[in-house]
Amino acid sequence: MQFNNNYIFSIFTILHVFSTSCIAYKIGAIFREREDAHIEAAVRYSVEWLSQRGIYGDIDLVIEYIDVLDHYDAIKKACKMLEKDHIVALLGGSHAALNAQLERITDDLDIPFLTAIDDLRTDMGKSKIDFWPRPQLFEAVVDMFTHWRWNRIVLVYEGDERIRRLEQLLESEEYASIRFYLIKVHDGDYMKAARQVKELEECRLLHKKDCSEFSRLLVDMNPEHTYTFLLASLQMGLIELKHWFLLTNMELSTMDMELFRYNHARFISPYPVDSTFLTENRDAFNFSHFKEHITEKWAMKTDNSRNLKMMEAVFTFDAVYAFANVFNELSSHMQMNDVPQTLCRKSSRNSRKYQHGRSLIDNIVHNDLHGLSGDLRRLNGHPLKSNFSMRIQLLGYSGRLDDIGFWEPATNVHVNMSGDSKAQLQRNVQVSDELKPHFRVTTIMERPYVMLKKNHYELDANSKFEGFCIDLLAELSKDLGFTYTIHAVKDGKYGNDKYGNGSWDGMMGEILRGEAEMAVAPLTVNYRRSEAVDFTKPFLSLGISILYKVPDDQQPDLFSFLNPLSWQIWTAIATSIITVTLGMYFVANVTPYEWNLNFSCCTAHEPHPAAAFATNQEAPIVMSNNYSFWNTVWYVLSTMLKGGCDFGPRAVSTRLLGGTWWVFYLVIISAYTANLAAVLTVSRPYIPIKNLDDLANQTTISYGTIRGGSTMQFFQESRIAAHVKMWQYMKDKDVFVTSNGKGVERALSMNYAYLMESTSLEYETQQNCNLTQIGGVLGSKGYGIALAKKSEWTDRISRQILLYAKRGIIEMKKTKWWRSKGAACASTASAVKHDRFALSMYNVAGLFITLGVGIVLAAIVVIFELIHRCHHIAKKEGKPFLEELLYELRFALNMNSLSDHRSRQKMSTCNSNGNGKPNHLNENGHLKKTTI
Repeated sequence: MQFNNNYIFSIFTILHVFSTSCIAYKIGAIFREREDAHIEAAVRYSVEWLSQRGIYGDIDLVIEYIDVLDHYDAIKKACKMLEKDHIVALLGGSHAALNAQLERITDDLDIPFLTAIDDLRTDMGKSKIDFWPRPQLFEAVVDMFTHWRWNRIVLVYEGDERIRRLEQLLESEEYASIRFYLIKVHDGDYMKAARQVKELEECRLLHKKDCSEFSRLLVDMNPEHTYTFLLASLQMGLIELKHWFLLTNMELSTMDMELFRYNHARFISPYPVDSTFLTENRDAFNFSHFKEHITEKWAMKTDNSRNLKMMEAVFTFDAVYAFANVFNELSSHMQMNDVPQTLCRKSSRNSRKYQHGRSLIDNIVHNDLHGLSGDLRRLNGHPLKSNFSMRIQLLGYSGRLDDIGFWEPATNVHVNMSGDSKAQLQRNVQVSDELKPHFRVTTIMERPYVMLKKNHYELDANSKFEGFCIDLLAELSKDLGFTYTIHAVKDGKYGNDKYGNGSWDGMMGEILRGEAEMAVAPLTVNYRRSEAVDFTKPFLSLGISILYKVPDDQQPDLFSFLNPLSWQIWTAIATSIITVTLGMYFVANVTPYEWNLNFSCCTAHEPHPAAAFATNQEAPIVMSNNYSFWNTVWYVLSTMLKGGCDFGPRAVSTRLLGGTWWVFYLVIISAYTANLAAVLTVSRPYIPIKNLDDLANQTTISYGTIRGGSTMQFFQESRIAAHVKMWQYMKDKDVFVTSNGKGVERALSMNYAYLMESTSLEYETQQNCNLTQIGGVLGSKGYGIALAKKSEWTDRISRQILLYAKRGIIEMKKTKWWRSKGAACASTASAVKHDRFALSMYNVAGLFITLGVGIVLAAIVVIFELIHRCHHIAKKEGKPFLEELLYELRFALNMNSLSDHRSRQKMSTCNSNGNGKPNHLNENGHLKKTTI
């Protein structure tokens, strides 16, 4: 007969399963009948449950009872079970000292010793496997302190052994900010301990300057003693709204809290029962039935004692469950059904170890099981290799026992207490900080938004920060009812998707990775960022501008006195002097009224009265004109420079021209004098760029911005030609900086223009007068608060920011940090003028027009004077007008003989010498004419 391979394999598989299920082994236990009733009940329940499943073999349970004080009897009975009953594992009870005696035997024989109690001893032997999660419980308690930010804690304990295991917490530098006050219960006097807590709150035990509210209590006692202390606290009035009690015994769900649940105090406790195990085994395991079984057996054996430790029963179940799984696993590839040859040590013989003991111990410790209390990999001593977690229970304001979250080593505490806080708010009761939503806030060190205080090394947490954003966050926290912890972003960056694949760095990355829930910083809102996170309404509006160093002052040159007027005006003034001189010379010689005798007060037509008596040949009376060419030059210059002149104009035409000149030089001299003081005393450095286009079109001044910031993204994505040119320059050169502070330092020390947000630029120029803003503001954007996508807080914070803007709160805070914190410079606009201020032609063009009009009018008037005079003479002497006009013009221009002029000839009758010739005639008989 032939059989195929599959058929043979199936037969062997069935035989192997059958042989495995038929494996029989014994587990021993030594209990005190009354005190260990809950552990015994858990062992019997777990063995029965495993046997019913039919895959763990035939488990036989051997239990011996002892008196609590008879350790010798316990050792004797343990050896009997090992040698005669051939047990392969031993379960310990709830008495730590008895377990220590049994552990000495199991260490010697390599027998797995399973315990599930809160043993205060920290040393462990080679065979003891402790299922009580002591390290995890300690870590969870500390993480709850941190999560709720408890800085003042009253620790109530009983027995020195309990306080020793908290020694790490009390002495650690990491928790130095937490202040503990220790209250030990002596001789069962719980009322005295409660009274000490009350007195502590009333500052009776502390100096007034050290007094602080101690309303957070850590109660480290067993369930019965915890209940008794809570009764004493109720009598002292401590069970009320402001008090929180954190219970380390993890028995909040099994304790009778009926007397305390309606006093609004809050009781918190970790809860290690794993919901995943219950879900996966809901058809095979009924946890409610398990608790009822334990409670019933406990009440039967202890007369309803309040010291029921349900969690010890839970961990005992896991101990039996883990051992059965490991034994069954080893049986699949080892011969485990041989009879143990274990012998205890005696005086007449040596001990004999269990042949499979070490394999069982090692495999239990390094198991990969998931029990009623969660991940049993915690037994290996490496918390990182375990995914063990605990639920967190709260008996709070509502009087109900609620599951509010969980704790796990990797991410600490996650709780939601909104239900409890809502019940409190509905009655208008002030909510404590623990009940408020808490945010981890990431920020970046950037003045004046976020800075460290001068004494920050003496401070901790949020108190070491200050700045505009810190004040804004505090205001939002107070008005919206949330708490927060601030930390600076680890990589010091704002946030940039450098590779375009969603791997953001900086503050953006921390929000996306769940390392922070909120970013409060000078974080610019732009399209790319708003696709990844939610932003509130901007709390500050801004744009991009240029920060540049004010150039050093230039020393005045030798000809700085010329600076008040532009070179065009100086040229025009010189031309005006020449024009006025020629005009005055022409007008004065053409007009008849500027010709006079050498008596300076009289004209040729109205001789001086003394002329009749001037018969002296030595002092002849001659016709003269004061406005020779050089005299005219002197007159123009002396009147302009206010030097004065010994003659003045007499004719209407010359006076009109002179008056116009006086008005001209009066205004010019006044403007020059006023502008000279400003030019010589006020330094106005010269800056070669005036706007962004000037910066883009030059190469002398380097420029850049923050690497990975919104300003860099603006130039990177812009399609404007000047911006594209600037981005290409910045990308090719090493011009980027890591922060605004670095950019300001570079602007001060190098020929460097720093592109930055206008609000930050305004602050820097306020603080340092050597810095200035160039040009206007480019673009329009704002700083917003970033939160995770679809956060319910985005709209609430946005509405509050708009309310602050309406009430002027944001402007007040900006004034506080921009102008009231040691600001030295009054204004950025007056810091620099881009060129020396000099009057231009446009400022004084009217003067030159006035002067020109005066010259033209003088020419017109002198023509009318000449015509009038010639008309009068021609009519009087009966000559043609044109002939007389030409005669006068030739005389004025020295083109005819002076002796022929009629006006001069008339004087001969009143001015003659002894020879019969007029005194004003020369030796040839002609009239003497001269110009002075």
